[in-house]
Amino acid sequence: MHQAEKVNRIVFWVITLAILLAPAIGLSAAQKVAPATNAAMPDSTDQKISDIQVKINAPSNRQAFYEDLARRLIVLQPGDTITPDAIDASLDAIRLSHRFSAIHVDSQTTSQGERLVYTLTPYKYIKDIRIQGNYPLFESDILNQMTLYPGDPYTEKDLSEQTKAIVKRYKREGYIAPYVSIQTQPREKDENTVLVVDIQKGAHYRLGTLTFDGRQGISATMLKLHMRIWRASLLPGGRFSKYRLDKDTDNLLKYYREKGFFDAELTAQKSLANDGRHVDVIVKIKEGPRYTVSFLGNKRFWDLTLKKDLVLYSNGNRRQLGIRKSVKNIKQRYREAGFLEPHIKVEKNQVPDTQLETYELQFVIQEGAETKVETVDIAGNQRIEEEKIKKQLLTRPPNLFHDGAYVPETLEEDVYAVTTLYMQQGFQERDVNSTVNLSQDKTQANVTLNIEEGPQTLVGSIVITGLTADSSAKIKPALAHQTGQPFRQSALDADKETISSLVSEEGYPHVAVEASAAVNTGRTQADIEYHVDPGPRVTLGDIFISGNLRTAEHVIRRELEVQPGTPLSLRSLHDGQRNLRDLAIFHDVSYRTIGLKEKAETVYQFVDIEEAKPYYTQIGLGYESDSGFYGRAKIGDHNLFGLNKDLWAGGEISETGFRLETRLTEPRFIGTHITASIGAFHEELTEFNQPFGTRTTGGTLSFGKEWGDHWTTALSFRLEKRDQFSVDGQSTDETEEDTRTIVVTTPYIRYDSRDSFVRPTRGVLSSLSIDISKGIQRQVDNFVRYQLDTRYYLTPIERITFASLARFGQVISYGGTNEVPDDQLFYLGGIQDVRGYKENLLCYDANGDPVGGKRAVVGSLEARIDLGMNFELTTFFDMGSVQNTPSEDGSNGFRSSVGMGLRYITPIGPMGLLYGHKLDREENESAGRFHLSIGYSF
Repeated sequence: MHQAEKVNRIVFWVITLAILLAPAIGLSAAQKVAPATNAAMPDSTDQKISDIQVKINAPSNRQAFYEDLARRLIVLQPGDTITPDAIDASLDAIRLSHRFSAIHVDSQTTSQGERLVYTLTPYKYIKDIRIQGNYPLFESDILNQMTLYPGDPYTEKDLSEQTKAIVKRYKREGYIAPYVSIQTQPREKDENTVLVVDIQKGAHYRLGTLTFDGRQGISATMLKLHMRIWRASLLPGGRFSKYRLDKDTDNLLKYYREKGFFDAELTAQKSLANDGRHVDVIVKIKEGPRYTVSFLGNKRFWDLTLKKDLVLYSNGNRRQLGIRKSVKNIKQRYREAGFLEPHIKVEKNQVPDTQLETYELQFVIQEGAETKVETVDIAGNQRIEEEKIKKQLLTRPPNLFHDGAYVPETLEEDVYAVTTLYMQQGFQERDVNSTVNLSQDKTQANVTLNIEEGPQTLVGSIVITGLTADSSAKIKPALAHQTGQPFRQSALDADKETISSLVSEEGYPHVAVEASAAVNTGRTQADIEYHVDPGPRVTLGDIFISGNLRTAEHVIRRELEVQPGTPLSLRSLHDGQRNLRDLAIFHDVSYRTIGLKEKAETVYQFVDIEEAKPYYTQIGLGYESDSGFYGRAKIGDHNLFGLNKDLWAGGEISETGFRLETRLTEPRFIGTHITASIGAFHEELTEFNQPFGTRTTGGTLSFGKEWGDHWTTALSFRLEKRDQFSVDGQSTDETEEDTRTIVVTTPYIRYDSRDSFVRPTRGVLSSLSIDISKGIQRQVDNFVRYQLDTRYYLTPIERITFASLARFGQVISYGGTNEVPDDQLFYLGGIQDVRGYKENLLCYDANGDPVGGKRAVVGSLEARIDLGMNFELTTFFDMGSVQNTPSEDGSNGFRSSVGMGLRYITPIGPMGLLYGHKLDREENESAGRFHLSIGYSF
């Protein structure tokens, strides 16, 4: 061999080795864990592969599994020629599988060719993470600090990073020197490991002295109340942290601005006391003068409305920016109302005889003339009707739904809207402009839209080249352009996207589309040609799934909705990822593909799963006015047997009775997006003030589906055995019944557009259910029960939310009887409907027992005022009526109450104490009643 040839060969293999190592280096920087890779290759590129061996450094019971996985990842086969690209593709696939921590590739020369030997070491995977000593933080707080999760591979370096992150979080919480260790508990049966996080928090800092330097306008007591670190210091074990101090300082500055100190500046200085545990804090305050704000000359808007435009109370007035921004906002409000030339100046006058330096900021407003639109005329239109054009306009004379204000910016938007309308109709050379004639006093505006339509261009022909005739015929109906319809230059790009999407779904993800349009001389016809270059056809190869330590693989593959060996569909890949993320059993889902960027004929898909913790326990104790003291417990598994099924069992006991229930839910009933559940229950209930109780045992079967973001429909079936018994032990015909067997079918529909489930401030919640009841032994259970419930939430100004409720219920008997059992009637009164009355005693008989009816109507209006610091003041008005009662006792009329209360907002909802006062109190009735509630009544 010549010396030059040796040099060339050495250079070749140096470059080849660099190519092989480059992806590994890049991957190690981009990925959380990167396997080590070594390769030793033969020194000839025309060598054939004689054999491929895979050696697995794992327990013998797992070697077969990993060898099969590795062979599916290695794209090379015996008989192939060794090339750097092929070796690189195999290594990339093995790395991306997230299954192997070390990868070594070697070659052995044999008489038949080169034998490739892959030596692979599987990762250790996290089966579970157990956390000890995390109080007062929740387990979820610790997991959020960690970058590892069950299902992830890990290295010793990863464990070190987790301890640093957890220590940092505890120091933020005020602990002086927390110590965190992470130990591994290997499992003998497989390669999975349990991580045990042991947290030793140690001592924490406490607040020492808290003083305010420079304070004059606000008392030290009020400032302390707004500081969380001070409130915490009053409690045993209250911690001090710099993080909380910074938050408190921001809150104090906000509080100062709300009180009119727009120039206030605050800084907090801390020093460690001699004992090393207490931190002394000095809050240095530059209050500046106090300001009051008033408005002069405003007739069109109330002061309260204009105050919404002031940023002084939130942002302050540093370098007069607050005043300038506020003036700009007020001018914008006037301009949008038709005042074209408002003038606003701010006068600053010192207020005499005040203990603090105080100034009045007076916004002096010269509103000027309010300009209304008198007429809107359309000129020059011939092919598009005037009414169709006017529908595009927001500039219009006053009417029932429009104030008729003339706003130049709105007119500009209208001109653009009309221009767009003409473009959509194929007028490529249209010209739209406006002229405005103002009256002498500028109170009236006569608007004219001047239109030069130009020729209308229609599509003469559409030709798609590069595809078969059948493919072109299928695509043409989906295009925005159709023969004989208006031609739009902007729609060409949309059509290109449509063609690319449809062709891509057939396995051509690298498709390229070019579009051109030939327009005739008169610009009346355009002939469109789309040239399609499909590119190489791509097939989906194997799908590799990792991280599913519990979930059955067939559950995941079912959600992916793609099969290996089929044409690659990027949309299907996206839909599959969305389906997996919609499942409640996964914490995170990520996708990776190999071969797509390289335009390979086969693309492999890698799905990395992080499973959510399947088991859960819920325990609650409390008191509510309608049930008294209660206790609740519930245990469940979100991912039963790894099959994406939810099984739970729970119970509740209270002063009104108890209930035991269990339920199994299948979120993908027979492979659809319909949720099915089956359950069983036993309940014994004696509601407050009722002379009877009920004992019910039964089972339920229900099916439900969500339609978009707001709509839900369901259909449920219930079979129950019901006993009605007397509370006082005296058997009567009305209260002691034989066991009744009842079948109930319930269709249900709900619309929910609320912005929050826990504390809604905007939106609507409306539901309608129809119980179709059929008694097996007795006709009294043959009835239909309608229940309609609508709730509306509105927040017109910050901190004030109005909530309203309208509820209607009706029971209609069928089958030749007009009787309805007492336990199926509607009863009103109490925390859930008309407050101020005892539970179920809105309507009662001469003996003081509640009277139920076949019809119930409830209406409520509530104002919720945010007081800050998680407190909420509530005022309400309730009214209700129980009608169509079995006896003449009670009244069918409406009864009402007003009241107020105080709620404390917790992360799981509000807790409140409310008092309702009867507006139409009858003789011997109390004036009102206190109610204690958890959550909102509506």
